[in-house]
Amino acid sequence: MKKLSTKINYNQVIFLFLGILLLLLEFTSFGSVIKYPFSYAFEPIYVVANDAGESVSNWGEALVDASSYIDEYNSMKEEIARLKGDNTERILDYEEYQALKQHISVISQEEKYIESKIINVTDTGEILINKGSKDGLKEGNIVSFGKVFIGILSEINSNSSLVRLPTNSSSTYEVVVVSGKVDLNKEFRIDSVIKSTGVALGDLEGIRIENMGINSNVSDGDTVLIRDERVGNILILGTLIGVSQNPASTHKNGFVSPVFDYSNILTVFIRIN
Repeated sequence: MKKLSTKINYNQVIFLFLGILLLLLEFTSFGSVIKYPFSYAFEPIYVVANDAGESVSNWGEALVDASSYIDEYNSMKEEIARLKGDNTERILDYEEYQALKQHISVISQEEKYIESKIINVTDTGEILINKGSKDGLKEGNIVSFGKVFIGILSEINSNSSLVRLPTNSSSTYEVVVVSGKVDLNKEFRIDSVIKSTGVALGDLEGIRIENMGINSNVSDGDTVLIRDERVGNILILGTLIGVSQNPASTHKNGFVSPVFDYSNILTVFIRIN
């Protein structure tokens, strides 16, 4: 039978002895003499270690919080995207309903129109719509919204068309000016309320109006109507602004502020008969 061999760890014995010695000295008058130097020597180590521990703990909490914030942010983005997707169709349906309702309420029931959406607005005064020759459209068709003139079809493709706006440099129309207080929804002879005739010209600055009678009493705020044989119907172009006051001129000039900001229109109607 073998004898069990034991190894003595002298370091453990020394530390055990010092521990017992310090404990016994605590109850003597020399305890404070030894205790405070030890405390003074080891306190910085304790403070640094404690601060490091709190720092690590705070960083850990911050990382956990940041992770939760990132997850919450991503989930909110997904939710917003989903809500936008759900609402887009409803918004377009509502806009289409309102446009159709407003247009039908003021046009003649004998006229036939095709509804179309605007795809793009160019810098040269044209809009691209999503209807073309396969829908029965032809060059020269009049584009409007209710009683407001939008433009004329200038180029036709099978599935899309270009509409030349009144702001296009190639646009020229015969117009008349009436008081802004005239109720255009009432039946009356337009000749009885005309203040002046004129010509509307497309321009980079907007729509110019020229050749108004020098003795006419036209003024800012009057309504400008298109009365051109190419258009057929009398339609609203916009409001007269910036009337010239040059007494040496043989006629008055000004500008027309359109009823709509063409870049904000979503729906237009093309007359096909």
